[in-house]
Amino acid sequence: MKIVFLSRHGCIRIMKEAMPLIKLGHEVHLIVEQITQFSENFDTVSVYQDMDQLYGAVKLHKDADIFHAHNEPSWFVTVVKDLGMKAPVILDMHDSNLIRKTPEEQELELETNPDAFRVSVDEKNNAQLADGLVFPCKPMQEQVCSEFGLKQPSLVLPSYLPRCFYRFDFNNWHGGLVYEGRIDTHDELPGRWKSLFAYSDYLELARNCKDMDIPFHVYTPRVNEEVRKQYGEVCILHQPKPMMKLVKALGSHNWGLVGNLHPHTEWKNALPNKLFEYMAACVPIVSMHADESSRWVEEYDIGITVNSLEELKGRWGEHRQKRENVVKHRLRFAMENAIPELEKLYAQVIEAKQPMGEIVQMRRALP
Repeated sequence: MKIVFLSRHGCIRIMKEAMPLIKLGHEVHLIVEQITQFSENFDTVSVYQDMDQLYGAVKLHKDADIFHAHNEPSWFVTVVKDLGMKAPVILDMHDSNLIRKTPEEQELELETNPDAFRVSVDEKNNAQLADGLVFPCKPMQEQVCSEFGLKQPSLVLPSYLPRCFYRFDFNNWHGGLVYEGRIDTHDELPGRWKSLFAYSDYLELARNCKDMDIPFHVYTPRVNEEVRKQYGEVCILHQPKPMMKLVKALGSHNWGLVGNLHPHTEWKNALPNKLFEYMAACVPIVSMHADESSRWVEEYDIGITVNSLEELKGRWGEHRQKRENVVKHRLRFAMENAIPELEKLYAQVIEAKQPMGEIVQMRRALP
């Protein structure tokens, strides 16, 4: 099958999905705004800098079986449709404001912030135009499909890591609590974004960790000088690392954090990349006010759910047994185990796209 991925920044979720597909023998191409890690694994990579180049890159794949677009932005769906491509297009919605803020929270915020927003017209239109949808977790699938009135075939595909990302060798032991991913500061965010990204402000948690003598390590791609300055004063802030080095570094800590010090709608619903990256690094998970993550953590006993740093400190010694459970269960969360369901979704939307129920001959390279 010829699969064409479309993205702006070539997020790691694309690489997690694409690499097992490539290994299975599919012909996989990438259209992206900037070259990113693991791009060398694709059959071809087209880099665009403006819309004319993007349109030109898509036209090169008139013989594609399917286009797999990742949101942020969502309008890649419109690009494919606008060009009249015969192949269907999947929209992979790995992020959405609908799970960051409830309708009730939006109404309350509008009383003091007229710029507050929740529903993106771009996101809604393109989700409705897509031939099929992929979501990282069940809460997002249910919320988006319900609110946007979506009836297309859809799939929940968590952000598992391919087996090649899993590590057994790690850096020098650092211990402590580790967080990997996005960080923000309240002052940095423009008004309309403050409530949407409040869940990723970890300054208060970092200060509390410092006061309680809990080493708090942060690995983040953020390079903003002011953000790094503020966090550097209250936690152990590491330099950005490529994925393979990041997973190796994560393995040198006691606990991996999902969630935040206080409840947020985003953390209640999300099933983030970091959950599976901790597991790939053999790190047990601390889920704090993160309901969907807690469900996974508790089902497989691969970490603990706590409501405060005081509770974490009281249960700190459990990390050894929980780490054993992570090692025991982590391979079941390899992306290779879930790819057959993605292939089924591809086949379903391809067949539905054919006139008169014409059967599509899937092209698949020999292994």
